[in-house]
Amino acid sequence: MADDEKMKHQTLRIIAYCLGVLAWLLIIVGIVFTIIIGIAAATVIARVAFVLGGLVITAVSAAGLLAASKMIYLLTDMGDDLKEIKAILKEK
Repeated sequence: MADDEKMKHQTLRIIAYCLGVLAWLLIIVGIVFTIIIGIAAATVIARVAFVLGGLVITAVSAAGLLAASKMIYLLTDMGDDLKEIKAILKEK
């Protein structure tokens, strides 16, 4: 029974970890592609616009993935803590 309780949220924790890794990969790839596209732009204004736009889109997307990852961790930890509280209250 104890193993079932430990493994209950294992899939959610794996998904949360993968979302965190995906967010960091998105940051790296987004910055590299933003620089490449910025260098290839024709005018200075276009370069600045592509670089700023690319960095903002990368930051917002990565923040969303990181927030989803942390939210999954938070909810699974809350569930575990609530089970502990329930067990303590049942003992009393």
